[in-house]
This record gives sequence, structure tokens and C-alpha cells, in this order.
Amino acid sequence: MLARSPLPPIKSSPKPKRLNRDRQAAIRDKIVIIMREAEPTPFAAEGPCRAGIRSALCLQGWRWRTADDAAAEIVESVLRQVGAIRPTWKQGQPEWTQDGVMAVEYEHCRNCAKPLPEGHFKFCCAPCSWAFREKQYARWNDERYANQKRAAHAARIERRETRHCQRCGDPFKPKRARQAFCSIRCSSASKRDCNRGLE
Repeated sequence: MLARSPLPPIKSSPKPKRLNRDRQAAIRDKIVIIMREAEPTPFAAEGPCRAGIRSALCLQGWRWRTADDAAAEIVESVLRQVGAIRPTWKQGQPEWTQDGVMAVEYEHCRNCAKPLPEGHFKFCCAPCSWAFREKQYARWNDERYANQKRAAHAARIERRETRHCQRCGDPFKPKRARQAFCSIRCSSASKRDCNRGLE
């Protein structure tokens, strides 16, 4: 008869991490700036900001789901704070107009500005259509990447311990690991003092 091996002890799942209020508020303040600058609406920065915060938290050892929930919570609170109202699907379409109003009619190609031939509504030819969409996508992708990077940077900075400036003594959050001064002004003043000492 085979002897039964004892069952391994059940490991309790680690307690999910949470952002403390101060860090959450500091990240939220930086995301508000990104959302207010987003064009055409704050919703353009919603996905990139959520992805940026999530990636920064994952790099700090958070589980993906916990990091995503924390990022979603911050982004939703920022959208409420800036007063963004989520549009319906119909309102989100590029050619949307109010009900009962005629749709926008173009007389010139949106890419090359030549008069539109008969039967064409936006572009004079297929190459113009492709070129316009390619430019739009490139611009949107650049904005999206920049917003994601800024959101990740905000989440990373707020994790660092507060330091005191070696020049003026004011507390600040360092942007780099070896940052010793709170501003360029303090750094420049310190360099000037060093140069005077060498003279």
C-alpha cells in the first residue's frame, strides 16, 4: 500500500497593495494637468494615463490586476475632477452633428485642398485618403506615447523619498536618483559658489 505524502501548506495570497492618500493625491495632481491639456477632449489621454500609471506600478512589484485597478481609480477620479462627461457612441463619431442638422459637407480635399471631384465626399483620391489617415495616426500615436510616458513618470517620482535641497533646504521629490537640488536655480547658484571658491 502506498503511503500518502502530506499535503503542502496552503499559501495565503499576499495582501493587495494600495496607494496611500498622499501618493494618490500627488499622482492625481499630475494627471489632471495631462487631462486638461489633452486634445480634443480629456478622454484622449484616458488610456495612455492608465497604461502609464499601471506600467510604473508593475515595475515597482505590483501585480498587473492590482496596478490596473489603482490606475483606473485615479484616472476615473481625475475625469470627474475635470468635469469630463463621457459621450454616447454616436457623439463619438468624427462626423457627428446634432440630430436634425445636416452632416458636414466638404468642398475641398482634406489632404491636398484641391476641389473634390463629383461623387467624392472627403478626399479627391485614395492616396490622399491614406496619407491623411497616416498623418492623423502618427500624430495621435505621438500624443498617446507622450501622455503615457508623463503618467508613468508621475507615478515613479511619487514613490521616491522626499529630500532636502542642499542649497536652500526646501523639501522636494527627486526626479533622478542622484538629484541634490530642488531646482535649476539652486543648482546654478551652487555651481557659481564653487567656481568663486576656485578663483
